[in-house]
Amino acid sequence: EYMAQLGFRTMEEMIGHVETLDVRAAVDHWKAHGLDISPILAVVDNPYEQSFVCTRAQDHGLDEALDQRLIELCRTAIDDARPVTIELPIRNVNRTVGTMLGHEVTKVWKGAGLPDGTIDITFRGSAGQSFGAFVPAGITMRLFGDANDYLGKGLSGGRLIVRPPESSPFVAEDQILAGNVIGYGATGGEIFLRGVVGERFCVRNSGATAVVEGVGDHGCEYMTGGRVVVLGPT
Repeated sequence: EYMAQLGFRTMEEMIGHVETLDVRAAVDHWKAHGLDISPILAVVDNPYEQSFVCTRAQDHGLDEALDQRLIELCRTAIDDARPVTIELPIRNVNRTVGTMLGHEVTKVWKGAGLPDGTIDITFRGSAGQSFGAFVPAGITMRLFGDANDYLGKGLSGGRLIVRPPESSPFVAEDQILAGNVIGYGATGGEIFLRGVVGERFCVRNSGATAVVEGVGDHGCEYMTGGRVVVLGPT
């Protein structure tokens, strides 16, 4: 009804028509006194008649994702719960590794996932963002190396283990092993980190168990469940 009052029938017709916005209440508010928002609401020249709505699908390169290889190698486990053990290299361009694999497991086995240890994957290298995000029960992902931010985001039953390579000369508990916001919104599973991590560790954790050698600021922020063990400094 509001759209009809403005003279529009569809969202596509309405998007981009900033001239219909009534901003007087905002501009006249005492907090906004002297603020000029006209540049934000300017109607731009559009000589190429580019659409203001989505008209072309994006290619996110999922066909080239490392998870496509994982799904192929884990097919017997996904279909029949037959255990598989895999070892692969990983690079920091490989992001959300394990998420598409977990999706395939959940499609077949629903919320229960697979029996513990059915899929056991060892990676060596440096993992990109969101390593092990949303991984369900039955999947163990072990990383010899280091990881970026958001490791274990939304973890939902799987097990993630990160430690330095065996040949590393440094003392693990004195070094940064993974980034920020690890275990964000996790609902179940386990995270074991042999090293120190960044800030907001296990923010909004509501069910996962996590063990780490040390954390930055705001550890366990908004945490409502699960268990966190910090063996070093906070």
